[in-house]
Amino acid sequence: MTSPSGSPNPLMPIWLSLGVLWSLFVGSGAGVLTWMAGQSPATAILAGGAAFGGTLALAILIICLFKR
Repeated sequence: MTSPSGSPNPLMPIWLSLGVLWSLFVGSGAGVLTWMAGQSPATAILAGGAAFGGTLALAILIICLFKR
């Protein structure tokens, strides 16, 4: 990935890894909270996966927005 000036952006892998880590934390938290609320483990896994996917999509959109 290159910046508008043509030089490579060395921070992009770091930002993407932070986005994945943040998504893992949010997805895990959503799954645990869903399970603690009395839902079945399958429902908790689906809720955690959905939270992970949504957070990752949002993180990638924000990273791409500020990349310009």
